[in-house]
Amino acid sequence: MSSYDNLMNLTGTHIRGYQLSRMLGHGSYGVVYEATCNSDTIAMKFSVQEEDVRIEASALQLLYYSDISPRFHFRGNYGPFHIIGMELLSYDLESIRDMTPWKSLKRPTLIRIAFQMMKCLQALHEKQLVHRDIKLSNFALTQPKTPGNQVAVKILDFGLSHVYADENGDLKDDPRNLAFSKMKYASYDVCLGCDPMPKDDVIQASYAILYAGGFDFRQKLKSPEDDLMNWKRELIRIPGDTLPLMMKFMTPFFELVGELNDICPVNHSLLQQRIQDSLPEMNASSDLVLTQEDGQPLLI
Repeated sequence: MSSYDNLMNLTGTHIRGYQLSRMLGHGSYGVVYEATCNSDTIAMKFSVQEEDVRIEASALQLLYYSDISPRFHFRGNYGPFHIIGMELLSYDLESIRDMTPWKSLKRPTLIRIAFQMMKCLQALHEKQLVHRDIKLSNFALTQPKTPGNQVAVKILDFGLSHVYADENGDLKDDPRNLAFSKMKYASYDVCLGCDPMPKDDVIQASYAILYAGGFDFRQKLKSPEDDLMNWKRELIRIPGDTLPLMMKFMTPFFELVGELNDICPVNHSLLQQRIQDSLPEMNASSDLVLTQEDGQPLLI
């Protein structure tokens, strides 16, 4: 049995006083389990990639007091596996989207999600940290708070992240030399071979917002490479003409995204203002609420 197969069969195992109660998800990164110890419940992420775990743990520690990522508990080992213990979040946003009958979040919900995404990215970028793997499934909701079931958006999965500059602002290389230009959901500049920078996090977040709003971004990624690149370029250059009809109300936001560059720092507050301008009748900074409808989670 391979190491990855072993990772998939850890339910019931006791580690650091916690029992792994159920698997929450798995992918190329490894496996995430829910782990319980009396009334305490956390998430444990297992991987065979030591360097990715070290980098993710470092990012979570750096962001500990920002409250925009899972709270870091510990980093350790279990046999050949490398572990991070962290705050247990609720549904990721792609799952929320996929569980809606219309595969689309309503505008008031989408606006508040987008607003909180920019808050997450601002906290990252203020730490000179670039995520480099922004997609809808890498944003998740906190556990609902009583009495109103309020939730907040947090960002997760920092295995590809990089502290891109030192305290003096001098750029730092990543010795891993990862091939981001091959990542289909990367921004236009990154697909051309440029190193991912804060503006590229924002651009990839704009793709995630489109996807959450009902645009079939997953299908768009199946387009021929030239067609996909042309679409990414035109979305930056003329968003008003390129946005799908259901997302044209967010043109003010996408116009500002198209003006971003690697020289001027990203103005996250202005991006949030453009999100607010897209739907003036809704307070974009108001709480999100996670409820249920017909037995399915519903974010409002």
